Amino acid sequence: MLKELIFLTLLQYSRSLLSDPICTNGYTLVNNKCLKLFIDKVTYKNAERNCMDVGATLVTVKNAIDNHAISTVAGSSANTIWMGLFCLDSDPSKCLWDDSTVSAELYSNFAPGFPHVDVGKCVYYSSQGALTGKWISGDCDMDKLAYICELPYTHADDCQYNYNGHCYSFYDAPLPFTQAQEKCEKECGNLASIHSPNENRYLATLSNRLISGYNIYIGGMWPLPNVFNWIDGSQWSYNNIDPSYSHGPNCMTISNSKSSSVASGFWFSMNCYQANAFICKTPTGTKCPANQPVVQVTPVPYNPSFCNNSILLAPGVISSPDFPLPYSGFQSCTYQLSTLGSFNILLRFSDFQLESGKDFVKVYDGSSENSKLLGSFTGQEDAFALVSSGNTMLVTFKTGSTKGSAGFSARYTPYSFSR
Repeated sequence: MLKELIFLTLLQYSRSLLSDPICTNGYTLVNNKCLKLFIDKVTYKNAERNCMDVGATLVTVKNAIDNHAISTVAGSSANTIWMGLFCLDSDPSKCLWDDSTVSAELYSNFAPGFPHVDVGKCVYYSSQGALTGKWISGDCDMDKLAYICELPYTHADDCQYNYNGHCYSFYDAPLPFTQAQEKCEKECGNLASIHSPNENRYLATLSNRLISGYNIYIGGMWPLPNVFNWIDGSQWSYNNIDPSYSHGPNCMTISNSKSSSVASGFWFSMNCYQANAFICKTPTGTKCPANQPVVQVTPVPYNPSFCNNSILLAPGVISSPDFPLPYSGFQSCTYQLSTLGSFNILLRFSDFQLESGKDFVKVYDGSSENSKLLGSFTGQEDAFALVSSGNTMLVTFKTGSTKGSAGFSARYTPYSFSR
């Protein structure tokens, strides 16, 4: 079924490519780019922010044809124009384009003596006079100039948010990951995959405006520490996971909060059963039938619970059945943990949410339920840890509820007491 979903996505995408390229937001197609001149004179930072309002960047120049296009767009309306180029040093290889692709080392057209970061780290384009077409260093905070914004071209569609060949829908009403994906499929799309800094910037900018929730599902899955997948089957070609965030739950969200520990626009994972706002993505030109069938998609590869397995040698992970999806009612699981004789066992619970007073996890300091009880847990708990006194530990999970809850996940590792 997943292959059918990928084929449908690729077929819709190929159809969208058949239509002629267009520009949105009043931009003009020049050299396969959508450009727009703004003659109001502002600082570099304000120019960048104004471009970002529609997901654009300040204009980038990767070759001589791009360079000439700026003069074409500017005409006689502006003498100097901010470009999307910022220099860390007075060397073109240290001048970086706003779209986060390459530096100006591959192509540049600086005037003699530039770049010169003592004059300024930002760069503007001279469109008239003896220096026409040349790039000059400018003061980012003091100089006020006209500017040109750049958008990727797209294809005709009557959707409201049309960007780079795709239509995006922003949903503020929260749903779990699987249900959010089903909602996207009903409009012939998927939870959004993100393939460039520009696309990420576009979605983050609009999310701040359209969605009130702090965390927003995108179509990313993170089943293992170094394994990443997009639910639409596209290649994982761009990564914006918060660098301080390590692998945990399996479904990807994009942060929509400036006040949380994860900065707005960065990605991190959450448990798939949690309800969040979400973004759908559909190829432009897609004609979606009224009763579009939904492909059953499992949000993450199957993670073994190890419920009622034989002896489990540390290190490893145990969980409630079907985690990170909710477990069903009437479970009875035992987990027999063991490590080498010279080590104890450290058991860390990272997720814990059971039906309070009905479902219980019990941890014993030994190999049977006759061993010392280290703790009995129910309801919802923050992350916690337990340590055995020997090299065995027994964990039981028994439920009396019929509906189940989110469940638990715990990692067990060898542990040595310091002497």
